[in-house]
Amino acid sequence: MRPPKPVLPPGPSMANFQQYIKDLEAFHGWDDVDLVHNVFLMVEEVGELAKGIRKYEKLFDEEAKRGEDTRPDAGPARENVAEEIVDVFNYLLAIANRLDIDVEAAFRAKNGLNVERVWT
Repeated sequence: MRPPKPVLPPGPSMANFQQYIKDLEAFHGWDDVDLVHNVFLMVEEVGELAKGIRKYEKLFDEEAKRGEDTRPDAGPARENVAEEIVDVFNYLLAIANRLDIDVEAAFRAKNGLNVERVWT
């Protein structure tokens, strides 16, 4: 029997986001994807995010090199970047879930250190 469709509550906490991704993976049968493959999939999504940013900024692209005008409208290009950010975020949470990492606690701890650091 398929698990229930996941629901993200309004005003979610980071724990809610993590639970949502756990439920989403169970719903689609992705919860058996191992840690290493999740990292590979996330890296692919980071590449898609980079490509989306490149298109949003109207930087070099192969079609333009061939003389075609493929410059995206900023609206759809921005929406694409947003989707890719979510894909990366989803994989980050899936990786954290596999390692039983509380992302909010880790975020607070790491940024507690970062706020005290001085970069020169």
